[in-house]
Amino acid sequence: MINWENGVLYKISPKSKKRIVMLTTYAKIENYDQKAIHEEEFRSGWVKVFGDEMPYYLDDTYNPEIGTDVWIFPTEDHEILDGVSDDFSFSKNIPKDEQEKLRALITENGFNSLEETGWEHDDTEVWFYGELDISKEQK
Repeated sequence: MINWENGVLYKISPKSKKRIVMLTTYAKIENYDQKAIHEEEFRSGWVKVFGDEMPYYLDDTYNPEIGTDVWIFPTEDHEILDGVSDDFSFSKNIPKDEQEKLRALITENGFNSLEETGWEHDDTEVWFYGELDISKEQK
């Protein structure tokens, strides 16, 4: 893929548009196995990383179909731009009637409104899919 150099800053972005997905997971405080997942797709974005630790995170085994979660990279900077779609889903262990109540709440007040009803932010992942553009940044 690339020979990462220590001390060198790199910019990583998908080569194609609409190949970034952000997954934000909320968990019910009373039952952490119950999850609500917000999935957002973005048109473009990038992360900047130093090459020092990158062989551990991104190497020749990268599969464009599977993608990579860039949120786990030790990033120096990032920008995710132009949301084009979003959706939400629930774990199967949430009763249908509660899912409908949550769906109405989210539709009316946004996904963050879950925090007011006994849920808390659990995890965020940002996935880049497809071929990646990796370039050295000028100092």
